[in-house]
Amino acid sequence: MIQNFSDFEYIIVDGNSTDKTVTIIKSFEPEFAAKNITFKFISEKDKGIYDAWNKGVAMADGKWISFLGSDDCYFPDALITYFEKISQLQNNENYISSQVHVVDENGNVMRTMGKAYQWKNMLKNMNIAQVGSFHKRELFQEIGPFSLEYRIVSDLDFYIRGKDYIKPYYFKEVTATMENNGVSNQINKALKEALKVRLKYNYDSKLTIYLNHYITFLKCYGGKIKKGAK
Repeated sequence: MIQNFSDFEYIIVDGNSTDKTVTIIKSFEPEFAAKNITFKFISEKDKGIYDAWNKGVAMADGKWISFLGSDDCYFPDALITYFEKISQLQNNENYISSQVHVVDENGNVMRTMGKAYQWKNMLKNMNIAQVGSFHKRELFQEIGPFSLEYRIVSDLDFYIRGKDYIKPYYFKEVTATMENNGVSNQINKALKEALKVRLKYNYDSKLTIYLNHYITFLKCYGGKIKKGAK
């Protein structure tokens, strides 16, 4: 709502919340209408975040699609920045990403993440900032929807499947924040799912896949072990 840009549609997919979520969502409708922003929402049972994202893609009318979780937030100039970058694309790029700040529950920046999409890197470590990045809608027709086989890393699966389709553009600016307490913060489960994804596509030898998995495990847990030992 605080974006310095209004030529976009805002879609909320709620998983049939039983608290006051729907009432809160509806309370924003007049503000969207006043700013001439297309606003859509549904509230129904889903099979997790990726099912919700697939529903959002089906509801979207725009040429470019982005995803935010409930604890993610764009900076005020994020959409106008993306719009300007998209307007300058010259090589038929269909995926554009930047950087995000990972913050704690008080909004303190813990780290900055986000590198350029490179398919080979997806086989080792998902180091792109998926939060807030933009996908041309045709990508979902070419690659297919997010798989419901995974609850935490289906975006990794999507970007690996996108090997022959994704034409990336990257700019090194921070455009959003994400809290460090979402589903993907379940590190152990995420690592197990990521290993399952990489073994499924078999782009490397099993030895290489397991070795990269172990290295990622050490990167994720090494800092915690050192911190706990102090």
